[in-house]
Amino acid sequence: MGLCVYCDKDKSLTREHILPSFVYKYQESNKKGKTSGWREKPQKIIGGEAVIKDVCAECNNVVLGALDGHAKHVLEKAGVFTSNFKKSTLYLEYNYNELSRWLLKVAYNSSRASGKHQGVFEKFKGFILEESSDSSQFIISVGLFKSLKLTKDQYHEYGKDLDADEHRYVNPFYPRISWAPQTPAGFSVKQIVIGALVFHVVIFNDGISRDERKRLIKQYLEICKGMSLLRKNEKKAKVCQIPLTFIDSMQHHMLRPEVEPHLAKLLT
Repeated sequence: MGLCVYCDKDKSLTREHILPSFVYKYQESNKKGKTSGWREKPQKIIGGEAVIKDVCAECNNVVLGALDGHAKHVLEKAGVFTSNFKKSTLYLEYNYNELSRWLLKVAYNSSRASGKHQGVFEKFKGFILEESSDSSQFIISVGLFKSLKLTKDQYHEYGKDLDADEHRYVNPFYPRISWAPQTPAGFSVKQIVIGALVFHVVIFNDGISRDERKRLIKQYLEICKGMSLLRKNEKKAKVCQIPLTFIDSMQHHMLRPEVEPHLAKLLT
């Protein structure tokens, strides 16, 4: 028994996936093996599906499970589940309320698992459970990583593992969650990556006025070129490539002093 982090009721707690299990299952079925990723609390690379045990069965299986179901439908229909995504655009058909709640849920799960910045997302528990409809403190954006062209040597060494095409281009399916680096004052950005698709959950600091939010959104779009805002009153969005590859997106996170030695050991 314990307090559920979502409904705040004393109940028997269950395991909640940080990313839903269908993401891990695709990666495993794609012959990439178990997911390996950096875990903040133990400060090391760990394999297997990342879970956190602090959610009651009702929240997990009913409310959060329904959000996972919507996300799975959206991502499958968009064609994200491929070993080497090479298209320059895709169309995302979504329900803004459900998709934004899912992304906030994933971001909140990740922050609890890492023990960092939990308060940034804790205030959205009511919105995630659909007890609140106030979405003024965040925006959601989306983009596509562009394909990376391997050198001839890289192609011979890594091409098969990365499912490179005949022209040496790769854009592999790797799910991950991280904070975007060097965010200006006024907002923070949680990055949720599902293969070539990258979502940004942009959270405004408390006390930001409506006019200041408009200024910050403009500033964010100037910094994160190519990212498209998802609109509450729309159901379909054209998603285009951003000027970053999957390697560019991982560089800041994986070259942190505490991560780099573990990564080097993993690759040797």
